[in-house]
Amino acid sequence: MIDYLEALREVVARAKPLAAESISLADALGRTLARDVLAREPVPPFSKATMDGYAVRAADTCAAGGAGAVELEVIEDLPAGRVCRRDIGPGRAVRIMTGAPLPGGADAVVMVENTEKAGGWVRILRPVGQGDNIGEAGEDVQKGDLVLEKGDLVGPAEVGMLAALGHASVRSSRRPEVAVIATGDEIVEPGRKPRPGQIRNSNGHALRAMALQAGAKADYLGIARDRDSSLKLKIRKARKADILVLSGGVSVGDHDLVKEELRGLGVRPVFWRVRIKPGKPVFFGVRGRQLVFGLPGNPTSAMVTFHLFVRPAIDRMLGRKIVGPRAGKAVLEKEIALKPGRTQFLRAVLAGDGPGLRVDPFPDQKSGVLRSMVRSRALIVVPADVSRIERGTVVEILFLE
Repeated sequence: MIDYLEALREVVARAKPLAAESISLADALGRTLARDVLAREPVPPFSKATMDGYAVRAADTCAAGGAGAVELEVIEDLPAGRVCRRDIGPGRAVRIMTGAPLPGGADAVVMVENTEKAGGWVRILRPVGQGDNIGEAGEDVQKGDLVLEKGDLVGPAEVGMLAALGHASVRSSRRPEVAVIATGDEIVEPGRKPRPGQIRNSNGHALRAMALQAGAKADYLGIARDRDSSLKLKIRKARKADILVLSGGVSVGDHDLVKEELRGLGVRPVFWRVRIKPGKPVFFGVRGRQLVFGLPGNPTSAMVTFHLFVRPAIDRMLGRKIVGPRAGKAVLEKEIALKPGRTQFLRAVLAGDGPGLRVDPFPDQKSGVLRSMVRSRALIVVPADVSRIERGTVVEILFLE
């Protein structure tokens, strides 16, 4: 066996960033930027009104307030999307809508609530200062600013910023293609009734969903039975995938055929068995440019080892800044007592609504308890040499979302 961090380094070292491609802005959500984005123009591109009201020279409003008011001549009505035809001189104002460019000569906007219209004039009831109710040109982004960086994940805000900067398309890392195979004679697909001794296949569908959620393309190839011919057929169908993920068949039983079958099909082993719990019998190998993972058959072991090893490989291929689950710290809600010797990853619920993040281990940590993954939002990382952690201790966690 090798240690967890050593195994992770082996995976990340062999996962190479994929080539970039051009994608439309409409398809950019969830993708990873393949190059820095510099502002080609300021945002906003001009000074504008941030309130409906009257564009004025602030100095002309000084006498407003109390029992008095200032009357200014209204020379134009300016909706958003139009430019004022004249500059504002002393004693004049322009009726302006939110988002309209500020007329020349104006340095403030009086909110409409603080005015009274009187024919071609407006009465200013309250003074304003320079810059009031104005969005300055470039106050968000200046031309030439580094706005988004290579490796950034594109979320809704990033989509909006790209649009504001005029990008109809962006360069993004190609999404890796992941092929998922479940193995075993004991599993059947969800739509079929299990015979005595059989269970429904959850791994194939869960692992495909995890690959999609991680940003990859994913294809579920079905169940490979515990026979050489069945395994060969499924594995060969996955030959074009960037990553092949199999669940089950990687332990030491008579019917655990995956490792030897992979060897026979040209997969070079990098490691088998990692000093972790759950997921000790995890396998990792390479076939040309393809990364191959053999994950345990127990549902939670399969999902945890996907987070620990497959997800970092996908992140690395996508060129992301953060590789693998995001790490953090939280205060432990309940005491932990464990047998030392392996790094343990305990499924855990993020607890409480008070200040500071708290974490509560899920009560049943057995490898077959899929409900623990449904409820848990983090993994508590327990070092291999630790057997006891007291309640209230700050512990390291890995976020699952």
